[in-house]
Amino acid sequence: MIEGRPSETALHVAAARAAHLRFDPAPHLLDDVHAENFLDEDGRTLIASYSDEGPWILIENRRFLPLRARWVEDRLAAAHARGVRQFVILGAGLDSFAFRQPAELTGLRIFEIDHPSTQRWKLDRLESIGLAPPENVRFVACDFEKTSVPEALAETDFDPNLPAVVSWMGVVYYLEADTVRTALEDLRNLLAPDSEVLFDALRPWDELPERYHALRQQMAETLDRAGEPHITRYRTEEVTAPVRAAGFANAVVEEVGEVLARYPGGGSGDAPPSERFRLVTALR
Repeated sequence: MIEGRPSETALHVAAARAAHLRFDPAPHLLDDVHAENFLDEDGRTLIASYSDEGPWILIENRRFLPLRARWVEDRLAAAHARGVRQFVILGAGLDSFAFRQPAELTGLRIFEIDHPSTQRWKLDRLESIGLAPPENVRFVACDFEKTSVPEALAETDFDPNLPAVVSWMGVVYYLEADTVRTALEDLRNLLAPDSEVLFDALRPWDELPERYHALRQQMAETLDRAGEPHITRYRTEEVTAPVRAAGFANAVVEEVGEVLARYPGGGSGDAPPSERFRLVTALR
């Protein structure tokens, strides 16, 4: 993160979602109709890089990034059906769920928590396009390396006595392992029973196919220039251990290919499912 600028990865996530709608046939994994509008003129130029003529890694992301959002939103819908009414988005970036929330998710309160620079940019962007935030969303500025999530939520109407779904997508691999462990402990202590924390984790390099190794140095240099290097990677047992050590009842790890198989259509040409990530549910 570079102070005074939006997260580069947040811009790319929005661009990938917009590209999914533009370049992939229906049915889509995620109909993020706001993603393109959330981007400014410079950000919208990124969308073309996710076309079928673009690098294969970006075409792969064009499917994975909408997929992980769809996975979260489906889990939220299931939780709402059993009575959960609080949704916390950590590292929200340019997430648009608050503006797409289904009408049937009645009584929901949404808490978008993100680095002050990215959140300030997003709020300015919403104002510039004339899009007013829904009444049930709260924007909470928080630098995760300096302030805990419970401290940030203490300034809001979040109720720790009621269960919540916490989305922590696209964050863990930018944090030191100690920060991840502390955050999980904080969330375990904050959240009521029947809550869940959803996050994605990068697999270690020695588990990845050769096609990724060919881009290893290039990806690292790109992330370093953006001030957002990948720091942590986890094997299955390494990602479940801190979840259980933090006191969660269980940790469920899903491979991207398994999740993608649940949804007909929504593919990105012949691009294989992303094998870089795992999707993790920490059950309170």
